[in-house]
Amino acid sequence: MTEELQILWSLRGLDEQQATLNSALGRYPGDRKTLEERMVSERARLEELKKAIGDVQLKHRKMEQDIEALQQEERKFQSQLPMVKKNEEYSALLHEIADRKGKRSERETDLLMLMDEEQRLHQERPVYERTLKKVEDETAARLGTIAEEERKEREQVAALEAERQSLMSRLPAGIRSRYERIHASREGRAVVPIIKGACGGCFRGQPPQTLQEARRGDRLITCDGCGRLLIWPPEGG
Repeated sequence: MTEELQILWSLRGLDEQQATLNSALGRYPGDRKTLEERMVSERARLEELKKAIGDVQLKHRKMEQDIEALQQEERKFQSQLPMVKKNEEYSALLHEIADRKGKRSERETDLLMLMDEEQRLHQERPVYERTLKKVEDETAARLGTIAEEERKEREQVAALEAERQSLMSRLPAGIRSRYERIHASREGRAVVPIIKGACGGCFRGQPPQTLQEARRGDRLITCDGCGRLLIWPPEGG
């Protein structure tokens, strides 16, 4: 195998490592989004509960006002009873009093049910708040871990890139230009091994003559299918 092919084979190894790391780096935005969506969901749940509590409290105040208004009307009619002379008027007042009592009783029953609902919501609020706090703490911890993992992997990518640039500088200008062009167009995989008589990139079977030339390792071989540089894997390589 010529020195150029040995360098290209070494570059292949670096490219494969870079591709693996870049793939790993690609998962972090999705991981962050998942964590943030979970936290947003828990915050929304708590806000919905707070709104429900606020709505119930508003209804509570309105019911108390309605009950108070009915009581005042009832007292007003009660105060008019001694002054009424006619039976019809007396009966009419009693009817109005009974009507207000009945409505007040209904409102008071509704208020008791509403107070039970209000109590239940207030009891749920600490549970929601603890859940949100737990999710926020877990999210912060996980985001910190992700940031550290990402930093280390980016450092590895940078180190591999520096090594790759060093190796490329040892290639003749023509071969380097050819490698870089394929590297850019084939997602960082410019050099692939021949595996079972086929291109290790696109898996296209290679003609016997091409395989013989590749085995000799004395010149560059290109796959007619994908355009990648083909190298017969060295023994132990």
